[in-house]
Amino acid sequence: MDRVLEIGGHGAGYAGRLFVQAGAQVTRVDSAVPVPAWASEPAMDLFLHAGKTRVTVAHADELAVLAETADVVILQADNAQAVEALNFDRWAAPVKVAITPFGRTGPKKNWHAAPNTLLAMGGYTVLMGDADREPLTLPGHYVEFQAGTLAFAGANSLMLAASRQSADISMLETVMSLSQFTTVRWHCAGTLRTRHGSDFWFITPSEMFACQDGWVYINIVPRFWDAFTVFVDQPELFIDPRFTNNELRMANREALHTLIAGSIAQMSVSEVNARAAECRVPVGVVTTLRQVLEDPHLAARDIWQSQSVGGQTVSVPKVPYRVQPWDKCPQETESSGVPSRRGSARRVRPSKGPLDGIRILDMTHIWAGPLAVRFLADMGADVVRLEAPSGRGPRQSATMPIGGWLSGSGADEPWNNSAMFAKFNRNRRSLVLDLKQAEGRETFLQLVAQADVLVENFSVRAMPGLGLGYADLLAVNPQLIYVAMPGFGLTGPLCDRVAFGPITEVMSGFTQMMGYDPENLRNTAMAMLDPIAATHAAGGVLDALRQRQRSGCGALVELSLHEGGVAFNGPWLIDTQLGPDPVCMGNRHPRMAPHGVYRCAGDDQWVAVACVDEAMWHRLRNLLPSLGEIKWSGEEPSGSCSDTCYNKIDQCLSAWTGQRTKEAAAAELQAAGIAAGPVNQVPDMVADAQVQARGFFVQYERYNRPMPGNPIQLEENLEEKDWRRSPLLGEHNAEILSEWLGMSAADIQALADGGVICTAPPR
Repeated sequence: MDRVLEIGGHGAGYAGRLFVQAGAQVTRVDSAVPVPAWASEPAMDLFLHAGKTRVTVAHADELAVLAETADVVILQADNAQAVEALNFDRWAAPVKVAITPFGRTGPKKNWHAAPNTLLAMGGYTVLMGDADREPLTLPGHYVEFQAGTLAFAGANSLMLAASRQSADISMLETVMSLSQFTTVRWHCAGTLRTRHGSDFWFITPSEMFACQDGWVYINIVPRFWDAFTVFVDQPELFIDPRFTNNELRMANREALHTLIAGSIAQMSVSEVNARAAECRVPVGVVTTLRQVLEDPHLAARDIWQSQSVGGQTVSVPKVPYRVQPWDKCPQETESSGVPSRRGSARRVRPSKGPLDGIRILDMTHIWAGPLAVRFLADMGADVVRLEAPSGRGPRQSATMPIGGWLSGSGADEPWNNSAMFAKFNRNRRSLVLDLKQAEGRETFLQLVAQADVLVENFSVRAMPGLGLGYADLLAVNPQLIYVAMPGFGLTGPLCDRVAFGPITEVMSGFTQMMGYDPENLRNTAMAMLDPIAATHAAGGVLDALRQRQRSGCGALVELSLHEGGVAFNGPWLIDTQLGPDPVCMGNRHPRMAPHGVYRCAGDDQWVAVACVDEAMWHRLRNLLPSLGEIKWSGEEPSGSCSDTCYNKIDQCLSAWTGQRTKEAAAAELQAAGIAAGPVNQVPDMVADAQVQARGFFVQYERYNRPMPGNPIQLEENLEEKDWRRSPLLGEHNAEILSEWLGMSAADIQALADGGVICTAPPR
């Protein structure tokens, strides 16, 4: 059993929560690194720390003694200086992970931060909210929980390789690594994403609409347009010349939304659900936190665990991935003598990263799946992207992909030119295989027999429909880790529903907390549940590999986009049961003031500010004498602040920030010891001195396009010089078939002649 020492804030706490779920013995140190009062609510404490041993230390020196008994230490600290002050690098634990706001190097390594300032600097905040209002901060604990999930993945990769190393997790880099198409659209299409309420803007319809007794979110990508016109009972829209492709629908967005709104207004929630299931379109009902707790699908999925707090039993969501060992494989390696496959000592090139020697078949698409595999590829796994001949689209395409063209134009091989594909698919090799042909299917099964991991995020029907479900493949290779990532899981009443991140987001209860106030709720318009699923999938793969290392058994790793959102809403769901129900507060925080986004000089220029403790509040009052007259309970951000009090604080701070650029305001606040950060667009983010100093954006792709790097920084990580650019379609057909299966050149040519493999889409 792994022994984990956990110290510090919510990121470390969430990593520890994942380790508990993985069967580790987790010891939580409560006193060595102070946690603000606002961060110690009963709901959060229960959510993060159930199942852990709690200890208190009188002196920081005692941490070194505790670390000697641990297999892994997860530390979250306020800055790099705080990590060094604890003598972290001298601790004897084999694996150590430090989570800090900006990482342990760079000119801003000791800047003050809060989740809202990191979201602002990382390019999220500028995209959320209405175009004519202040941008919205993502509520909740996304930044910390995602950093914790990556810390869990990084730690497990090192333990899998028996590598004694430290990992450096920057929360800012975590945020920047989890965007979808924002950065590549700027670098490759010269277009900046802007905020438009709940609308994605580049695809339509993708928006919230009112029905008879609630709200629904509609997320229709082009291939669902025909079915959607049936769903809204307006099949004539399919041939309406205003709406025959996405570009025309965008040009006529207002007229289209008016027609859709009229149809949706005639439906009830139950009718929306029934018609969405019948027509198989991605539509989700906006669900409250209380409705989530009563959701029959989640109950059928058995996602709740009962915990006691204050004499009351509450339901707490489980970790959003589950590992189900294969019950037909040879048991216990030591007793059976069956060696584990790769993942123990088979590391051919140690400098290539801790996952060197792990073979992964990647069958993912869109966002969540490719991003999950990217984390594994960046840590050195041998990833083969297994593609259908037409998997990247047709030979000719006049439509620019959502992230733009990698070369700036789609004229030359458009199937090899999607910027978003390049962003998510580095460090892979490409093998095209037609699974509909007998030779393709047989070759696929031979590859499965040689693989350690297979990852797919198709619908529930897809792989079983080909006779290639997880039971079929584990029968071929009992030591395979098979990862399935459907929107609503493999079982339950909704498992067959079509799902994308935006619709599962509104069904997770998150929309209750996102918006300007309880009457003006919004979707994030960033599909937040996709990156949540991605990080947990990477962690789940490594958890399963480590279990296989001990038992010799393969496993099914199952994720649900929906349950990822529910899991991250855990503290709110617990609060809902304890009462009163949590409510949307816009950019404000229930236990911190100020906490908001404030206008600066210039057009749509903003700075995010937060006072995370009493000392920071007093420093702000020294900087802004106009705040000196404001009194509120306890004069601490951890006390209660009335709306009147909050309004006065916001007015004073807005008057001050309005006279400065966002960069100047942030710098002056930071110099005074106050958490602040500019609300950055992509050019600001890429040019940031901290981002530049740590070299986070890397330029190794064709056409020298910058791409986000790896936020899991290990001492012996896969180095940039060893990275592979994203592969061309079928670029490595011969190489992979020869290397993995020992095929001769003649055999490979026969597959090519038969159209089983190819390097371009069919004509």
